[in-house]
Amino acid sequence: MWVASNSDLRYNFPMILQVRMFPDPVLRQVCEPVTVFDAAFLKTVNDMFETMHYFKGVGLAASQVGILKQFLVLEYEGRRLILTNPVITASFGSTVEEEGCLSLPNVRVPVTRAHKVEVSAVSKVGKPFKLKEKGFIARIIQHEIDHLHGRLITDHTPLP
Repeated sequence: MWVASNSDLRYNFPMILQVRMFPDPVLRQVCEPVTVFDAAFLKTVNDMFETMHYFKGVGLAASQVGILKQFLVLEYEGRRLILTNPVITASFGSTVEEEGCLSLPNVRVPVTRAHKVEVSAVSKVGKPFKLKEKGFIARIIQHEIDHLHGRLITDHTPLP
């Protein structure tokens, strides 16, 4: 009879990752592009979704869990997206909404963001694609891309 060891379980079941909290310096680091799309990367993507759900978030950037690579996950109203090496290629309009962040618990600040964005990215298996989003999903994408560049919501609005 085969019994799973802890190391086997680590690779087969999603894990809750540690979310880095401000003022952790990793949150201010600029992430490097993802170049390897292997099983370990896919496992990390799944762990990030699990972590995001556990903390009741709608988006999570790799840097928020201490991984200095350019990828993010988001899920909102049944839409589940994985954006690797994302770049906003165009933006339209602007809205101001109050935002929160898993890395800044109990902090909410008004942030001005584009209402609509066009994004170039790479899929979780390394295939380039483009997408156009508007409204709250566009806001989530912009928020998480900020994390990949070491920016936080407090950089948009000074705290009192």
